[in-house]
Amino acid sequence: MDEKDYLKLLDEAYEELPEVLLKKERFEIPKVTGKLIKTRTVINNFADIAKHFAREKDHMFKFFLKEVGVRGEYNNKGELILHSRFQPSMLNKAVISYYKQYVQCPHCNSPDTIFSKDGQTLKCNACGHQEKIKKL
Repeated sequence: MDEKDYLKLLDEAYEELPEVLLKKERFEIPKVTGKLIKTRTVINNFADIAKHFAREKDHMFKFFLKEVGVRGEYNNKGELILHSRFQPSMLNKAVISYYKQYVQCPHCNSPDTIFSKDGQTLKCNACGHQEKIKKL
């Protein structure tokens, strides 16, 4: 078999693979979805983002308020209501910042981490690395 035939077969094999196998990242950081209501920003998928990160809403809530520097609350629908107007890009930066500080393992970059019971140590389930984290 010459190289031309090999490359043709390889291309055909790649075409038959499902898209999920072609993705390089198995974990994607969710994007914020929400709306502006007068002088407030409502993040509709706040609870879903916290669940995706396997973190408590309260912890992520405190981080968000500190990060964007405004008052806010979350309701029983899982929405975060911020008492100011924000562009989605700024809120997405806050989600990425939370992920890097409190979800992603600093050693192997895996998202498979948990907080210790005291909430001051991040432990990676993939590599076993433990690191102290900043308290909110």
